[in-house]
Amino acid sequence: MTTLAVLGVVASALSSRMGRWVFLLPAAASLAAAVWFGLQGPAVAAGAVLQERVEWMPSLGIAIDLRLGALQWLLAMVVLGVGGLIFVYCAWYFESRTLAARTVGLLTGFAASMLLLVLADDLIVLTIGWELTTIFSYLLVGLNHRSSSNRRAAQTALIVTTVGGLTMLTGIMLLEAETGTFSLAATLADPPRTAAAAWAAALMLVGALSKSAIVPFQYWLPGAMAAPTPVSAFLHAAAMVKAGVFLIAALTPAFVELPWWRWGLVTLGIATMLLGAVRAMRQLDIKVLLAHGTVSQLGLLVTVLGIGTQASMQAGLALLAAHAVFKAALFMVVGVVDRGTGTRDLRELGGLGRRMPVAAGAAILAAASMAGIPPMIGFLGKEAALDAALADAQGSLVAIGWVAFIGIAAGAALTVAYSLRLIVGVFFGRPGAEVAKRSPMLVAAPAALALLGLALGFAGDAISAALLPHAATVPAGEEAPHLALWHGLTPALGASALAWLAGAGLHVALGGRRRAPHGQDPFERGYHASMRGLDRLAVEVTGRLQSGSLPLHLTTILLVVVAGPGVALLLAGALTADLRAYDTLGQVGTAIVIVVAAVFATTTRGRLKAFMLLSVVGYGVAFMFLLHGAPDLALTQALSETVFLVILVLVLRRLPKYFTDRPLRAARYLRALLGIAVGTFAALAALAALQARTATPSSAAFYEWAYDFGHGSNIVNVTLVDIRAWDTLGEVSVLLAAATGVASLIFVRRPVAGGSGVLRQPSKASRSRGFLAGSFGDASMDSPVLEMITRLLFPIMMLVSIYLLAVGHNEPGGGFAGGLVAGIALAVRYLAGGREELTEAVPFDAGKLLGGGMAVVIASVVWPILIGGRIGESYAIEATLPLLGDQKLVTTLFFDIGVWLIVIGAMLDFVRSLGAGIDLHGEQDLAPRPAWRSDRSLPGREVAR
Repeated sequence: MTTLAVLGVVASALSSRMGRWVFLLPAAASLAAAVWFGLQGPAVAAGAVLQERVEWMPSLGIAIDLRLGALQWLLAMVVLGVGGLIFVYCAWYFESRTLAARTVGLLTGFAASMLLLVLADDLIVLTIGWELTTIFSYLLVGLNHRSSSNRRAAQTALIVTTVGGLTMLTGIMLLEAETGTFSLAATLADPPRTAAAAWAAALMLVGALSKSAIVPFQYWLPGAMAAPTPVSAFLHAAAMVKAGVFLIAALTPAFVELPWWRWGLVTLGIATMLLGAVRAMRQLDIKVLLAHGTVSQLGLLVTVLGIGTQASMQAGLALLAAHAVFKAALFMVVGVVDRGTGTRDLRELGGLGRRMPVAAGAAILAAASMAGIPPMIGFLGKEAALDAALADAQGSLVAIGWVAFIGIAAGAALTVAYSLRLIVGVFFGRPGAEVAKRSPMLVAAPAALALLGLALGFAGDAISAALLPHAATVPAGEEAPHLALWHGLTPALGASALAWLAGAGLHVALGGRRRAPHGQDPFERGYHASMRGLDRLAVEVTGRLQSGSLPLHLTTILLVVVAGPGVALLLAGALTADLRAYDTLGQVGTAIVIVVAAVFATTTRGRLKAFMLLSVVGYGVAFMFLLHGAPDLALTQALSETVFLVILVLVLRRLPKYFTDRPLRAARYLRALLGIAVGTFAALAALAALQARTATPSSAAFYEWAYDFGHGSNIVNVTLVDIRAWDTLGEVSVLLAAATGVASLIFVRRPVAGGSGVLRQPSKASRSRGFLAGSFGDASMDSPVLEMITRLLFPIMMLVSIYLLAVGHNEPGGGFAGGLVAGIALAVRYLAGGREELTEAVPFDAGKLLGGGMAVVIASVVWPILIGGRIGESYAIEATLPLLGDQKLVTTLFFDIGVWLIVIGAMLDFVRSLGAGIDLHGEQDLAPRPAWRSDRSLPGREVAR
């Protein structure tokens, strides 16, 4: 599973070089894994269960528990065995010149996700695999994203299966609340018998039905046939659509006695089976015909499993294996026909049996298995299903047995009809489209699967033995009989014979391939109507509530916060503990400065004055941190405020001097009161949260952890780069995205600067008179005092930046603080010398710093697994060096270096976008200019021009 996931990434990288042959890599891995699983078959058939556990989230009780029983073994063999042959088929189906590099990675990732789904014992891990298959299916169906039909089909499949998946997750959480465990095996061993557990089973069943395209969710599957044929063969014939059937088979032993379980599954299964078969008989596109046939066969599987006895469970699993083999083979044959003739239209095909004999032979064998013709494996499963239904009809489940028996027999007749429509229409009759010569290897995989379906027809005893351990877990029914080609002249055989005759007669009566489809499925029409209604509702709500006024929107949000949680907080009486107002008079003085600056910031008209007052607030907070004994926080806060001020000043150049020239309105007092209320609520909520703590805070152990496995004495830095390195990784990812976003927002046209480009290089003349030579570009911008100060401070600031980076593990500092100092140094250099001087100082992409820093961060987190450690583990390397004495290097320094590079890259992006880039636009007369107006409300003041 892990190998397949890693191989998907590697194969995508190699796709451009290896072309279509890259599919042989996952093919080899899948087939080798299938051999390993096949070797476990005898042990599994004997009742053994193989288990493996990897702790994932111990605090939540979540682990990657893998469990291989009879049911999981069957699905794993389908995913890996059939999937491996499909990968082989891909190597001859796709063309290197048109192959998208992501195709092999997505298919391989899907295989890994599906394998995780079927092997997971933890229901949360199963849900992760479930949703991953949904995402990969969406990406594969929409592989040709330029096609609107592909995009629509991918979106429909995503929405339907995601809604089902979320419903299933709700059921899983409800089930865990009843059982106290997420383990599927533990739940099945002692299933709860409460009403809540019944609701949980119903919710999980909704997810299963949506995944396996059962009424009323069946319409997404035919649309998903817009995907390439190998994708259809893998996802929508052999693997993904089996996920719902797999879940039903897994849950049936625990919930089959629920009063609605049998009737619900059998009714929906029969409806799906008949609807899919009827629509299949009217299709002209042979791939869509197979898609509706798949819907019908999935309905058959759900019907048989829904009967809920040991015999029906065995028959259902045998049909599952048969369906994976024959339907994947048929889809691949359709791909052979499409590649050879250039069409899938039945009206243009015919007589291909003589011109494509191997493909015709494979198709006939696979279609015979689908129609339940002996000696194919499909016959074994279908006759066993009829036997199981008839046994129930003659036993204690009379009504459900007869309904299932009649429904399966009717579905079998319709299956024969559309199977004949496919085979006769494509391979017999008058010759149609011309056939182009293709590699014989293209038919190797479907031929192998067709022959496998024939061989398995004679392996009834072995199949029965492999499936019996799971069938035996069903409490209802007698022990399942062995599968065999001949049980004598039984009623089930008679029903099969009648189905063959009725299906052949129906095919003749309907006129073969001359029928045309009716149009959209009624359920599909309902889905599209509901989506249009939802879109219309969203437009109406947005139009009425989103007026475009940012102050109004913020006021509404903040009023709800104060009136809702704020009032609840006061009524709950959460503030009960004694509060200490202050520790030192310095805190009181600092708080007064902060409050006064904040008040004046809200009343001033001038932008620059407001920005400076906000900075006073920020520096006051930094000083407050210092007074509380948090020098790291104080340093970071002070540097962040400096960066914030620099960026605001850069933006201020293109904004009017004053916020407004209109008279101040009384509404500002209401806004001020609202601001005070929100601030009060935030303070009270923080105090209530601190008082509500009952457990020992995890930070109490940080002192020990910092020394034990962080190897540092600066607890703050060790926490950031070691204890909670994953959080820091997410934060620097956000910083990278923000830097890219700033450049994108500033330069809506083709960028001349920013995150992914270098500003126009200065001329030789300007380089010769650059900063180090004592000149700063445009003479109109020269400031001798600023030049001299910058000349003195720039190298010192860079040294301070490196110093803070180096000592951060034991002293105040770190990669973030060091990066901010370096970024401020670059901003000062820009302010002193202009954009050409900035380019001279950093003559390369900010994107390289951002990308390189992210690569260093990720590598520093992952590399310990290469030497047998844990992800993110740190190591201390101690040595005695000449002149330097005893030294200690902690490997998390490299994580800090990555953060340092990302912060510098982000600062460079900000300065280039908001500073140098806008300067260049100004020179080209592309930058916006402030709309200066006379300010009659401010007599005696001049407005800057």
